[in-house]
Amino acid sequence: MSSSAGKPKGSKLSREDYKKLKDLEEARKAGTAPAELDAEGNAINPHIPQFMSKAPWYMDTGQPGLQHQRKRATSPGSSGWYARGQTAGAAGKKYVRGACENCGATTHKTKQCVERPRKRGARWTGEEIR
Repeated sequence: MSSSAGKPKGSKLSREDYKKLKDLEEARKAGTAPAELDAEGNAINPHIPQFMSKAPWYMDTGQPGLQHQRKRATSPGSSGWYARGQTAGAAGKKYVRGACENCGATTHKTKQCVERPRKRGARWTGEEIR
């Protein structure tokens, strides 16, 4: 496990500093040096591989720890699910120029439409505009 506590962010380590970090890491694995502590004061297992213990760049706090591996708490009002298959709002009432000629949706053109081709499209009937 690589310790990010001793090195400045965005700079390379010198050969001596790198060797010190590697020796410290091996001493922790052997049990002769105390384990590294995370932000909460919990000991970090030195046998955890670096790819698991290192936080991704978008979650990195700069402190050692395994918080990025733990499940995040959700707010009590939201369950995390949403109503699938529901429309976002009311559909249009009549055909809009530039919309799909088949279903009437303004999100795509006729060539990209995934609905089955209608006998008479929304452009001509004005019915069931999506």
